[in-house]
Amino acid sequence: MPEELEKRNSFDPHEQVEKNTQESSETDLSIEKESKPVIINAEAYKTIILYASRYANKEIPQPEWKEIYGILTGYVDDEFVRVKNAYALTFGHDTDVQLDQRHYIFIGEIQQQLDEEGKNHFVVGWFHSHPGLSLFFSYTDLINQLGFQANNNDAIGLVFDHTLLGKKKEEKIGDNILTKYDTGFEIYKLTDVNMDINSPNYDNNYHKVDYIVEGLNKFFFANVLAELSSLSYAGKPLQSAYKEIEDIKKKPEQDLNFSEVDYNTNQNFLVDIPMSEDINFNLDKLFYEVPTQKKEIKITHKKENAEELIYEGNLAFKNKDYYTAIEKYRNGIEIYKKVNDIERAMDLLRILIKLCITNNHLVLAKEFTEDLNELANKHDNTFYKGVANYMEGYLLLKEGDITLLKSALNKIRDSAILFEKEKDYAGAGMGFNKIGTMYQTRMENFDSACLFYREAIENYNKAILHTHPLRKSFWSMPESLQEKILELRDLIDELIDKLNPSIRKKILEDLQLINYNF
Repeated sequence: MPEELEKRNSFDPHEQVEKNTQESSETDLSIEKESKPVIINAEAYKTIILYASRYANKEIPQPEWKEIYGILTGYVDDEFVRVKNAYALTFGHDTDVQLDQRHYIFIGEIQQQLDEEGKNHFVVGWFHSHPGLSLFFSYTDLINQLGFQANNNDAIGLVFDHTLLGKKKEEKIGDNILTKYDTGFEIYKLTDVNMDINSPNYDNNYHKVDYIVEGLNKFFFANVLAELSSLSYAGKPLQSAYKEIEDIKKKPEQDLNFSEVDYNTNQNFLVDIPMSEDINFNLDKLFYEVPTQKKEIKITHKKENAEELIYEGNLAFKNKDYYTAIEKYRNGIEIYKKVNDIERAMDLLRILIKLCITNNHLVLAKEFTEDLNELANKHDNTFYKGVANYMEGYLLLKEGDITLLKSALNKIRDSAILFEKEKDYAGAGMGFNKIGTMYQTRMENFDSACLFYREAIENYNKAILHTHPLRKSFWSMPESLQEKILELRDLIDELIDKLNPSIRKKILEDLQLINYNF
């Protein structure tokens, strides 16, 4: 890691708090220090919306709403803090959780991964939600922010409240009043990192930072909400997804095992978004950033055209006009390929594959899986390589040919290894879990089944604290992962007497070494 980045990202927040307690410095908080404005990528914003809405929406009773926490990565130049990605670290807490050493270990792992990518990206801040509480920094938030900002004064803190999302608000720009629809978040920084944390003024030691959302247009936003609703209605209402696991023993090969392909298009998701009842999105007036450069304007228009095609494709799937739906998606994906937004193209291919499987168009699902695999390999994207391998294995299993079983399991094993390499621990656990189930139910090879179940447990346990930004499925919530870990441990207990003694000893020893994150 370069020395500058190491300085920015290597810190002990507890040491910093002690230092600042000893070195008190009072500041006139009426004078806000200048802060670089933030440009946050629309995909990172999408990640925050999807994670926050798992834990707080109108289908969950308000007393059960929970906060999410994560980090923001990107880079800083002379003018802006540029946020390119968002990673959820921990979530499902009632309120005010202070990040601890386990989270900083994961932050270090993410930084190592960023270094390997060679884009000079690093941790530029953190995010968390205040469901129904409005936007502000609590005292605990200030301490968390201190941990990030003490060694990188450009570090930011983003706070999101889903109940504000889409509400109309007015801003005065010069002599003009601009009406726009709320993004649901604000960005803050500490005004004085050296202020004594015990000072009576410390609760007010922060200020807002200006921001824009890069790449956000009205159809992209509508499609994010459609995706949120489709995920939430994947075979069950959102309330069941929140509680999770209730029927898993009745359907042992579904739910968590087949979660990579869970999708549903039968709900009226383009109208009835599972958030606050009083939100009304006006697609013609939604705020989005308009770039000034001609080249950027041209690309932006093309992306908006692509998102409009996806929006129309979703409507066609809803109306069971599958030919039109698939062609709309296909054309939208091609536009993203031409403007070289490969990650969005791969994300849409992933969604399209799920939609084809859900609607039993398996030949087309195979075609689009091959497209995804080719694109992921060409651009060396580990996560989507994993997705493509899992989909290939899943489609082979769907054929039901026993001679294809070995090939199917090898594909799913490869996907789990790729997910593990990418630090998508929930995805890795899903793959190992699925392989274990096949060894147990189809081959009655209990030794191999339990070895893969153990691998699944280890990865699910890591995923409780750290999940990949592209792992969107509702089953990857910590409560679900905890339940799955307990279920797999019970399953191993049931099979343990059937195992080879050496395998039995190894599995029991390995399980005893796991420090569970719940």
